[in-house]
Amino acid sequence: MRTLIYIIALTSGFSCFAQSPLLPFASSREPAKKDISLPDTQDVRYIPLFGSRKTVEKELLNATDFFNQCDKSFLNRDEASNFFAERGWQYLSEGLLDTATYRFNLCFLLNQNNVDAYWGLGSISYQKGNFEESSKLLSQGLILAPENTTLMIDIATVQLACYKEKKNCDDIDNAIQLLEKSMQMDPSNANGWLKFSIAEYQLEHFDKAWHYLHKCRNLDISFVDTTFVQELLSKQPDPMGIFK
Repeated sequence: MRTLIYIIALTSGFSCFAQSPLLPFASSREPAKKDISLPDTQDVRYIPLFGSRKTVEKELLNATDFFNQCDKSFLNRDEASNFFAERGWQYLSEGLLDTATYRFNLCFLLNQNNVDAYWGLGSISYQKGNFEESSKLLSQGLILAPENTTLMIDIATVQLACYKEKKNCDDIDNAIQLLEKSMQMDPSNANGWLKFSIAEYQLEHFDKAWHYLHKCRNLDISFVDTTFVQELLSKQPDPMGIFK
């Protein structure tokens, strides 16, 4: 099985408040800050999942040569699909969003049950600010990998961004439910506790926000963002007196 090329996480801006327009994902599959994608076009290759079921069926009919080449180059189409997923994550890390989209679409064409196709395309949509589309794509991925706690946190991250922007891609209650489930399954995920803290902050539950922030701090202090701490301090002093 091929090892995925994980995308380097952003090293700054964990807060969704004063400075950073996007919360980083819990996964290490974080898009590059710089978007050097191709010019926007209506080419279906650069539309997630080719845009529609009808278009997918057309692409499948026209992909005979592509499938034949893959069948010659890989042991099976699952392996070929994973190969294009790797390329997609790589191009995404370089900020080549349209090129990455096409690779994830090819990944999907080869195996429509490959969670990385939905995860990668959802990550690209998130990077482009298409939060509703991102939430739908990532949620499709979670159907295929219902126990993936990291993906749960990434979906919650998108939904928190939606809530902040007052966009319709499921409400914050769903984000809370996903965070609760993911933390029950993997309580060692510091970034998950950070997102839980941010969610409770957005709901003005400041006691809970501090509680979860300290859980994050105890696991990995590098995830504690000073901008978010200052925002939280402006609403309520730290009950533990650590942050002032």
